[in-house]
Amino acid sequence: MNALSFKPASSGSVVSALLIIALVGVVSPAIPAMAQSADEAKQWTSDGEEGAALPEMVVEATNEVQQKIEKGTFELELDATVIDSFFTAMDEVALGVSPVSGLQPHLNNLETLKSDQPPHLWLPEMASTPVAQFYPSDPEGHKIKRWNLAVTDFRGSPFKLYEGKGNPPESLTWDGQGDNGEMLRVGYPYSYVFTLTDKGTNTYNHAGVSFRIPALDYHRDGDRVLEMAGGQLFPRQESALNESGRQWLTRSADEIRRHPYSPVRVIVTAENQDLAQRRAAEVAGYLAESMILPLEQVETETKVRPDLRAEMDGAVAVVIEHVDK
Repeated sequence: MNALSFKPASSGSVVSALLIIALVGVVSPAIPAMAQSADEAKQWTSDGEEGAALPEMVVEATNEVQQKIEKGTFELELDATVIDSFFTAMDEVALGVSPVSGLQPHLNNLETLKSDQPPHLWLPEMASTPVAQFYPSDPEGHKIKRWNLAVTDFRGSPFKLYEGKGNPPESLTWDGQGDNGEMLRVGYPYSYVFTLTDKGTNTYNHAGVSFRIPALDYHRDGDRVLEMAGGQLFPRQESALNESGRQWLTRSADEIRRHPYSPVRVIVTAENQDLAQRRAAEVAGYLAESMILPLEQVETETKVRPDLRAEMDGAVAVVIEHVDK
């Protein structure tokens, strides 16, 4: 009986084996030949001779395998401010794309706006200040004593007046404000008349072409105002947005994202209160949905002006408050 042991090359485990070989009915060749009979001697063959065989062989083996595995530790640090709060997975999505902090819309600690939505650069841009550039000139070459350029509103009344003595400047820049400090009305027609008087007291008038501003982006009292003509957003006397209106408001949402700490207010001007309120709700809902904002984050205000021209159909102003130029 022989006992064998070995260690495999693989690391991390040790294998022991006990091999027992039992030969039954076999006589060792070392026994002297005289002690064997002739029949017993015939059981064995010489080296190289075919036919040699063992009458019976029993192999018994026992395998024992041991593996050692080291497990690492897993530590999870818990923050009491996170556990004991109303913060949820849905809140995380909303806070990642909108300027929301807590439940109050106008706190000073609004979260920085993080939005992966690309700006819609293919949509038309709003006009910005200055809104117009005038080039007054006298094609007839008169010796000019004094001149004036009057911008007139849709009623034909003077809205902004420039005047001077001698030759007029090569160009005049208009920021869209009238002499009374009011901004022009978007969607309404404006025109201009250039008048000059020569040294012989002869007066010459040159009327300009009419123009309209459908949407205007300007600053007023520290706020940024995105103002659009009502006819650009709604069908006449209706409150459902048309395709042009959705495009203008989408463009407005792109600009709002540039000011993540600023509250947003919508001011709707219409001929009656009911129409103004319905349109304000429509605009606020569209902006809130576009920017994943709670509806109360967009304040609304209405103004009623019965003197509006029917074809103009009011206006919508999206005010981004407390914006640095």
